[in-house]
Amino acid sequence: MKEQEIGKEIETEEKVGKFQWFLFVIVIPLLFTIALTLVITTIAGVNVFDVAKKYGANLPFISKLVGDTQKSTEQVLKENMLQQKATIEEKTMQIKKLEKEVKNKQSEIDALKQEIKRLNDELSAKQQGNTTSPPLNEKKPTVQDIAKMYETMSPKNAALIIPKMSDQEAVNILSALGSDTVAAILEKMTPADAAKYTALLTKEAQANGQR
Repeated sequence: MKEQEIGKEIETEEKVGKFQWFLFVIVIPLLFTIALTLVITTIAGVNVFDVAKKYGANLPFISKLVGDTQKSTEQVLKENMLQQKATIEEKTMQIKKLEKEVKNKQSEIDALKQEIKRLNDELSAKQQGNTTSPPLNEKKPTVQDIAKMYETMSPKNAALIIPKMSDQEAVNILSALGSDTVAAILEKMTPADAAKYTALLTKEAQANGQR
């Protein structure tokens, strides 16, 4: 038994001795040599990693790995640039479309303002009366004449102009229009204005019925 134990101890010591020999004779000197080489090359101004990359690129496997990585990165950048360019073009088209719509709306508003001003001037002149006598061959516009003008006007424009008048003027014109035209104009008004003129027209109709 003692001989077996002694044999095991000797075998263990031999294994430990071999490991220590490998560590002190090979590993430590190798690490020291590598560290010393890095220090010397750094002092000499040589970038060891760049050199390793340069020579490693000549090796088939490493050069292929580096090339694939660069190609993949370039492809991703190219795809991102194309996607951003497409997004910019889409947004630019949307902006141009909105600008065109705003311009058209502004033109329509300006035209309506001019029409409202013209009609208000005509109505004001009619209310105040002319200080000079009109020529004998000149016929003053009647309510029916104005109503005919509103018959040819779009309901939307008429709905914008009529609320600018006095209640009596508006009722006179609406009363002279056909029922379909009046309905179309009231439909384009705000709910408050539509209710107001409906009540005024009803009151006017009742008053005419009692006469």
